[in-house]
Amino acid sequence: MHIDPAGLAVMDHLVGTGPATPSELARELSTSTAAMTLVIDRLVEGGHVNRRPHPSDRRKVLVTPAEHWEQAAFEHVEPLVTGIAEITGSMTAEERATVATFLERAVAAYDRATKM
Repeated sequence: MHIDPAGLAVMDHLVGTGPATPSELARELSTSTAAMTLVIDRLVEGGHVNRRPHPSDRRKVLVTPAEHWEQAAFEHVEPLVTGIAEITGSMTAEERATVATFLERAVAAYDRATKM
């Protein structure tokens, strides 16, 4: 989808929380308003978000995901989801249990390493 990590963070916030002003996004994602403007500009140019007038404050704009965004995102990840489903469907119960144990331990190790 040609979205950089900062753009993905914005999209994640918008999809999870709803429309936001650029200032709100900058605050939530711990960046400057100038940097956020550049991220939003790239997302608008890529057709991923829209700027809309704020309903109660004419001086502000709201950033919203483009109407097609969720469907487009799904189309990009659907082959991965299908592929993983095919792999797990072909595994024995014992193999799935082994993989599940590994993943649980890997997540726990990650959590321990990243908590400060």
